[in-house]
Amino acid sequence: MHDKEYLSAAALAVAQQLAENPVILGIPIDPDVADFMGAFREDALELADVIEDGLLTVNQGEVVYD
Repeated sequence: MHDKEYLSAAALAVAQQLAENPVILGIPIDPDVADFMGAFREDALELADVIEDGLLTVNQGEVVYD
């Protein structure tokens, strides 16, 4: 079984466990499976970055912080 097939099958098993018992407080999941399911936060862009960029203006070719 290839990695993607394994991760997909494991994610499906987790989804089935949650569907069968939706009040489960937690299911132990392998970190690779959790990452495949999108559990980890993406650090590429954060709210602080967006706010900081919103405070920038360009004035005659120079970047100015307001």
